[in-house]
Amino acid sequence: MDTLVKIKEYDAHGGPSNVKMGDDGHAQTSTTTGRFVIKSIEKHVSYGKYAEWSGIAWGTEVKIIGDVVMVKHVGTWKKLTDVNAAWGKYKNDQKGVKNFILKYQRDLYPKSPIPTKWFFNDFGHVSVKYFKDLNNDRKMNGKERIMGDFIHTTPPDEAATAAGLPFLLSESHGCIHVRPKDIDTMIGNSYLKKGNTIEVHPYTKKVIDASFKRNAFGTQFEVHFYPGLYKIAVYRVM
Repeated sequence: MDTLVKIKEYDAHGGPSNVKMGDDGHAQTSTTTGRFVIKSIEKHVSYGKYAEWSGIAWGTEVKIIGDVVMVKHVGTWKKLTDVNAAWGKYKNDQKGVKNFILKYQRDLYPKSPIPTKWFFNDFGHVSVKYFKDLNNDRKMNGKERIMGDFIHTTPPDEAATAAGLPFLLSESHGCIHVRPKDIDTMIGNSYLKKGNTIEVHPYTKKVIDASFKRNAFGTQFEVHFYPGLYKIAVYRVM
């Protein structure tokens, strides 16, 4: 067994300890506890219930021509309403779509009221995705799948960061919300990288361990989320 020693702490906010309905009509569930392996670090694109705002990758180019919102989707300029079915249902109301987008842009970035980039993806500028390693080979195979819980940021937190404003992390739908600058630091310092371990502790745990023993499988760092304390702790493997 390896010894893990805490070296850093960051703010983080998971889902509620008990399931409840969110303001957006989607259930907010607890962040799943356990030990997981990071599979990928990428811009998330949704194809399911979040396909409206999150069906387009963060940072995608946007332009408005007359009453039509255009996005450079997968390298090709398209009407927003041609991107997917979630937007397609509004194809006969291009002006309404434009006004909808402009309102969200103004809400997030009052000093930049016309969007040039898609900064509306619910999962922010980067997501860290992980899986439960059932056979302990550190590879996603067999029946193993990406968890529905990601580590990511949110559009309001990205906007507040860009404006230099203070903010508190919001409760998630099960994912782990972190600050935009913190996720960049954790990725840049290789605390979060493909193959590293993420451990989510029980909500009842009310102390962040200074050190403990784990089989770290030769990795340099582990990231541990304490949902009951709203913190992520980084541990160096000794």
